[in-house]
Amino acid sequence: MSARDSWSNPYLDSALEYVYPPYSTQTGREKVVAFGEQSYRCPVHVSRVPPCTAACPAGEDVRGLNTLLSGSEEAEDGWNAAWLRIVERNPFPAVTGRVCPHPCEQICNRGHHDESVGINAVEQAVGDHAISEKLALPSPASSTGKRVAVVGGGPAGLSAAYQLRRRGHGVVLFDANPELGGMMRYGIMGYRVDRAVLDAEIQRIVALGLDTRLGVRIGADVSLQELETEYDAVFVAIGAQIGRMLPFGSGQARGDAAVMDAIRFLRCHELEGSSRAIGQKVLVVGDGDVALDAARLALRLGAGVEVVSAVPRDEMACSTHELEAAEREGVRVHYRAGAVGLIERDGRLRGLACVRMTRKAKGEEGWDSPIPFLRYEPLVGEELEFDADMIVISIGQTTDPSGLEELTGGTPWLKLDGNYRVRGKERVFGGGDAFEIGLLADAIGQGRLAADSIDRLLRGEPQRPRVHESVIGADELDISYYAQATRKRREWSLREELAGSHEEVSSGLDRGQAQEEAARCLECGQCLDCRRCRIFCPQEAISESPAESTGGPMHTDYNRCVGCYICALICPSGFIRMSADPG
Repeated sequence: MSARDSWSNPYLDSALEYVYPPYSTQTGREKVVAFGEQSYRCPVHVSRVPPCTAACPAGEDVRGLNTLLSGSEEAEDGWNAAWLRIVERNPFPAVTGRVCPHPCEQICNRGHHDESVGINAVEQAVGDHAISEKLALPSPASSTGKRVAVVGGGPAGLSAAYQLRRRGHGVVLFDANPELGGMMRYGIMGYRVDRAVLDAEIQRIVALGLDTRLGVRIGADVSLQELETEYDAVFVAIGAQIGRMLPFGSGQARGDAAVMDAIRFLRCHELEGSSRAIGQKVLVVGDGDVALDAARLALRLGAGVEVVSAVPRDEMACSTHELEAAEREGVRVHYRAGAVGLIERDGRLRGLACVRMTRKAKGEEGWDSPIPFLRYEPLVGEELEFDADMIVISIGQTTDPSGLEELTGGTPWLKLDGNYRVRGKERVFGGGDAFEIGLLADAIGQGRLAADSIDRLLRGEPQRPRVHESVIGADELDISYYAQATRKRREWSLREELAGSHEEVSSGLDRGQAQEEAARCLECGQCLDCRRCRIFCPQEAISESPAESTGGPMHTDYNRCVGCYICALICPSGFIRMSADPG
């Protein structure tokens, strides 16, 4: 007898020798079940928050968007219903569908199976459908007689104004710019969002009855105190439209070239168009999306463009797809190069002096900083020079709090509490980049949440604490239930001649593609009506709910249930949870 033949595993032996008891419909909870000798837990149906919605700063019902398009949620017109579902939270789906870096997709549970759902592309398709069909936002509720001043016509201000009008409050919107949109207009160029798309989504909100006052600057043309006196509440969202500069080269450089910040560079183009002259060789300093926007705009204005990043490629702050798009168009990126000074010859700007950056050793100050460029330091003896006749600086942005200093506590940023109310001010709220620099969706979400707080104030209701709901993870699903399906992707064009072309570089999914992509949604935390729980229940305790029931598609007879957990284990979407008190 070999050693292998004499080896024995008692656990394996007991499993192999186990004899299953005969099937019975025994009631009660004394029966031996899968998770112990007795089980005091029975299945309950709990709709859970999917990770896509939890990760969306705007708070969109992503699952609802997909189920309406795929047809698993019934609606008279799934496309119109999907758009109405989105705009409950985000009135700019055609814009965010084009430019949002989609954190929802990065956490999508489908990514554990094949590829995450193309949520961003589906959102764009629905937003474009609404524009082509000229859909209007639902009419506001009856007037409450209350009036709110909104300072700032960017994404946060427009989002707040929209939500306040929905609730029946009067809104007067002040903006210092000649047109509404904020950084959506003055920071996102037309090759990413066609101006007709932006205007269509803004005008829908204005059509709800906004009173807009353009070219009005708070602190110069009207004071904050006047707004507080005249209006029942004030929402401040002035944005962060001042670009930071390096400690050298501020303003206009000598000769015929300019050194300017990226925010000003983008804004000047929006205001002046392509007629404005720029250098023939443009150098952009920075590693974020704004830096790449400036670089790609410079290409379209006819310049040769290079980008200088102080950090390696994998630590750049920009979105990966934006970097890849810039490189496809011809932008060259230099990594680990820190700017140290301007190069001038014969009285003119000729370039930028840099030094190679190296990662700090463990234990050095800043070596583990969450801000990448603080983890690097100049490498002595590794000087670099880059030729340029125009330099665009993109190393961050800040606010102009002039006239609003009492809201910022001596800093450039608004000081807000958990309800987006300015600390020490009962009727003044704020949000957007003036509070914290974030995504477009962050500003939209903060505008909505602030509007909810303002609405409660105006109705005399108490503010409510933020509720953190349970999010369903991939480990709570039976992902093997879902068939593999190829993701539908948008097409990105690469023009042979970019100079002078400001047309959008991507084309959205068509209706069929968008519906197919929406059908890839796992519908996490929601009943799929797959009937697996009924099929696999050994006690035949689960049946289809009566037509008049509102408790969901399936019904559990707790007199027959023995708490074996099988239904919860085989539920594909994690809709079933075991509870000691099923009610």
